[in-house]
Amino acid sequence: MIFTSEAPKTDVMIPLESHLSRQEIFDRYRRTKGAAERTHWQIIYLKSQGKLAKDIVQITGYNIDLIRKIILRYNEWGPDSFIEDEFFQDENGSDYLRKTNELDTARQAQQEMLATNIPAHPELKIDAFLKTATELSGDYYDFSLSSEGVLTMAVGDATGHGTTAGMMVIATKALFKDSADDCNLLSLIRRMSKTIKSVNLPSTFMHITLARYDQGTLKLIGAGMPPILLYRSRTKTVEDIVLKGMPLGSYTEFPYEQLDISLELGDTAFFMSDGLLDLLSPSGEMLQLDRIRKIFSEAGARSPSEVIAHIRKAGIAWRAGRPLKDDVTLLVLQRCAISH
Repeated sequence: MIFTSEAPKTDVMIPLESHLSRQEIFDRYRRTKGAAERTHWQIIYLKSQGKLAKDIVQITGYNIDLIRKIILRYNEWGPDSFIEDEFFQDENGSDYLRKTNELDTARQAQQEMLATNIPAHPELKIDAFLKTATELSGDYYDFSLSSEGVLTMAVGDATGHGTTAGMMVIATKALFKDSADDCNLLSLIRRMSKTIKSVNLPSTFMHITLARYDQGTLKLIGAGMPPILLYRSRTKTVEDIVLKGMPLGSYTEFPYEQLDISLELGDTAFFMSDGLLDLLSPSGEMLQLDRIRKIFSEAGARSPSEVIAHIRKAGIAWRAGRPLKDDVTLLVLQRCAISH
């Protein structure tokens, strides 16, 4: 059997030859469409990020021997000759091809399930952006607008990458859609955490921020997510809103606390996943909160779409072509004059 979810107990570091730069590897991985090519380039792409073979097993589910074989062929044969099409002619290869195609199908299905329309609200302007680092997204955002005009939002980040994180995201979306309009935020987060813990996905939890806007008040509950940044239009300053809480699925009775803040006209709230904080420069330095706060303050008075464009531009410049190591989610909410 070619596929296994079990990582080896030992792992010998296999260096990757410098045939291509990380950006060139990333570009080839993104351009490939066939199952054989995509699988080979996915492994080389993950290896170029410094991951060990055992890490690639956890992310992809591929057999450790296959991963080592592909890396060694890349080292010896180079980027234009290392893809082994004939591998897919035998019985194991057919199984391998089938499961690779299943992963592509799962990725497409997850993207369709997570597709979220940003609701129109008479008092708010909203925009969001999500960029995945691997096949299945571990990040998530969602909205629910009640018939009374109360808007509930979720921004989440599952631990880990790959299939298990993708399953966690789908479970979280289902729970949110089922209960977002039926209970207060404290009841909602407790219900979600209890159910996720009962699912018992191994070593996987959901970090999440839940928010609810109603008539100028933003109610917030956090479960392990980065701070929310709040731009105050009156003072032109940025506040950090730190929400403390354990991720969903870790404890069933964690004492989550709700924070209520007042949003005045022009105030802008910025939600993010930690993939933005962890963006690496070519020297290996993380972007981190201090720089993000400054970047956000430069654009906080602009529209949400302009804020996101400004932050994305800064993030791209910071990593200077380095591939993403984690999913990145940005969500911006701004109170505006009531539209009729």
